[in-house]
Amino acid sequence: MLTTEFTSPNHKSFSGLTEEEVLARRQEFGKNILPEEKKTQWWTILLNQFKSPLIYIILAAALISLVLRETQDFIIIMIVVIADTILGFFQEYQAQNTYLALKSLLKPMTTVIRITPHGPERKEVEIWELVPGDLVVLNAGEKVPADGVILEAVKLSVDESILTGESEPVRKSPIEDPKNPTDVNRLFMGTTIVTGRVYMRVVHTGTQTELGKIAASIHEGIEEETPLQIRLKNFSKSLTRIVVIFTLAILISGLIMGREFFEMLRTSIILAIAAVPEGLLIAVTLILVLGMRKILKRNGLVKRLLAVETLGSVTTICTDKTGTLTEGRMRVNHTDIVDKQRALQTMVLCNNLEGPVDVALWEYAQGELNGHAQELFDSAERLDEELFTSETKFMITINRLENGEQYNFLKGAPEIVLDMCQVNPQEKARIIAEIDAWASQGLRTLGLAYRPISPLENHTSYIWLGLLGMEDPIREGVLESVEVAQHAGIRVVMITGDYQKTAERIGRNLGLFRDGDRVIDGEELKQMSDEQLQKEVGHIVIFARIRPNDKLRIIKALQANDEVTAMIGDGVNDAPALKRANIGVVVGSATDVAKETADLVLLDNNFRTIVAAIEEGRTIFQNIRKVVAYTLSNSFAEVLAIFAAMLLGWPAPLTVAQILWIHLICDGPSDIILGFEPTEPGIMDEKPKPKNAPILTRLGYILIAVISITSSVFALLIFNHYSTIHGSPIAGRSIVFASLAINSMVYIFAYRSMRKPLNKMVPLKENMYLIWTVLLGIATALLPFLIPNLGEALGVVPLAATEWATVAGIAVLLLGVVEAGKYFANRLHNND
Repeated sequence: MLTTEFTSPNHKSFSGLTEEEVLARRQEFGKNILPEEKKTQWWTILLNQFKSPLIYIILAAALISLVLRETQDFIIIMIVVIADTILGFFQEYQAQNTYLALKSLLKPMTTVIRITPHGPERKEVEIWELVPGDLVVLNAGEKVPADGVILEAVKLSVDESILTGESEPVRKSPIEDPKNPTDVNRLFMGTTIVTGRVYMRVVHTGTQTELGKIAASIHEGIEEETPLQIRLKNFSKSLTRIVVIFTLAILISGLIMGREFFEMLRTSIILAIAAVPEGLLIAVTLILVLGMRKILKRNGLVKRLLAVETLGSVTTICTDKTGTLTEGRMRVNHTDIVDKQRALQTMVLCNNLEGPVDVALWEYAQGELNGHAQELFDSAERLDEELFTSETKFMITINRLENGEQYNFLKGAPEIVLDMCQVNPQEKARIIAEIDAWASQGLRTLGLAYRPISPLENHTSYIWLGLLGMEDPIREGVLESVEVAQHAGIRVVMITGDYQKTAERIGRNLGLFRDGDRVIDGEELKQMSDEQLQKEVGHIVIFARIRPNDKLRIIKALQANDEVTAMIGDGVNDAPALKRANIGVVVGSATDVAKETADLVLLDNNFRTIVAAIEEGRTIFQNIRKVVAYTLSNSFAEVLAIFAAMLLGWPAPLTVAQILWIHLICDGPSDIILGFEPTEPGIMDEKPKPKNAPILTRLGYILIAVISITSSVFALLIFNHYSTIHGSPIAGRSIVFASLAINSMVYIFAYRSMRKPLNKMVPLKENMYLIWTVLLGIATALLPFLIPNLGEALGVVPLAATEWATVAGIAVLLLGVVEAGKYFANRLHNND
């Protein structure tokens, strides 16, 4: 006969739902979801393309062209503006969709008891699958997934601040009268279990929950702009102000020199447009979002754009041991048992099968009891319990055995359990020595004890049962990842609740220690003032027997020394430290509260994933620097050429339409694809960049200057030469247009690395998209010379073969100049 009831550890029976009942109720009540956060509508994204002051400058140029009755210029400028707007729209729209898709990968789960053909079974399901009547199991740190009533609870307290605004946890208790539940007996969706364990019957789901009724007022906020985006926007605004001041100065100077007003106005506008890197902000945003995808491929889920750029600046990783540095799969392989029967009873009865320690104890007892551990568990009624916490480091249950005898069973940190036992001094000294010896072998130790029934609050007069030693192997690849991190100038600090000598042995096996480094435990940390901790934290690589609230102190001390910290945690009490750290990191199995606070989720729970994410973060920031320097090189080459021509009394060597064509049509795609460059060898040989590191380094400024000056000199020479030969500035502009467009398509290959020469860069096949966008850029540069109407609109005329040879020769020569500039700049500024 099918069993439809589940028996809890306290031997209370609750009915569960079958899959057929679940499907029927979901049909009736719908999915357990709140109204979705509204994403930015497409028309808002489209309108946002016109909010940049840089666009205003371009539109001003179009208006002036219209006033001057230069219809062709006006049309081509508007075509380019529309094309740029459409490109920006699709890039931003795609970035939003990519970002939302990545966030949706982090699917909230909960534990339910469902009735299967084999009887009641615990199942992990997505929260949306819950229906009224479901039986849900919740533990500390988990979010309540629906509204419900409490059937059974142990030491339960709940954070209801999301609904009430009150920060103090609220005590809760099981329902006594099902017909008249009170708030004390109810749990509400979105609140958090702070302490204890609870079995809850779901009553309301989705929009029928209390949270669902007010969901519109608590939607997740809009993603804040990252510091890099803010710096780029400020840079763009500053550049715009400089351009406006500069164009006004040019206009006034020209008028003083006796130039015609409208001619100078046009020249000023041309200069302004030449100085504006129109596609830069879009390119950087897209690089950041696509960077999230690259990190995801390496098992890291980035929840905030902030993390992408900050990862590259991390100087210290603070990590837990169990499950991150180690496999998190323990097994008992050392025992020193005084009373085997009572010890096995303690392993089975003082056990909730939560976490690797509980599982290891159960598996050991199962073997010793010839597979009858479950029978022992079912035969003894649990009367009360005190759950294990990171602060107390022990667990107690009170059980009534099958023969009617009642006992307290205790397990926990051996030194704490030992202090609760009646043990003579000589035996205590022997046990402590054994604990130290086992811990020095890297074993995790656990003490067992029991006593005749007594109130849970009585932590004395226990009888020592024995010591267990458990092994948790180091994860594959972690040792190499620690070495990579240290080589990259990143300190790895272990913060663990384990015994000091256990942690020290693991730390030495991982190579965490350097000269002068040391280990301290929670008691020693407690004696330190904040000033002492700040002074010494740089030489402490292992913090043992640490409580969660200590982690926040450690993070603050590191940050006070200007360290950029990545904190790996998993528990509800880790949330303050995770939030305070520059990068909050959680493992995939972390509590809901920890995940909510984190910036990065390690989907495979592996330490090497954060090292891989840091490498990607460094690559992304390095690529953004390349893109910024490349786009400014293009812009300032045109600015210098136009400015010098004005001073020489020559016509402008480029028109507004030609500049826009080069910036947006020829260079636009390559600006973005340059940001897809793969990781350069040696990037993890460098020290971390400061978090406030400028976007442009001295090397960047030097390369911009070299390219801008050289390119503008070539442009002026060929403009004057071919204008004179053909007797028309149109011919000169045509070759300058071709030269500047082709130049940027050639020297972009030099920008693939700001330090290495062409022959030592990452193979070009690693970024084939760049080849295609360069070919596309060259094709769009040739189009005006192949399509007469387009050529007429842009003001260019066909070039002879010798003139194309000149264009190609200048491009190759400029590439050589850039490579030479890189060589000498790197020799002068090797530490930049």
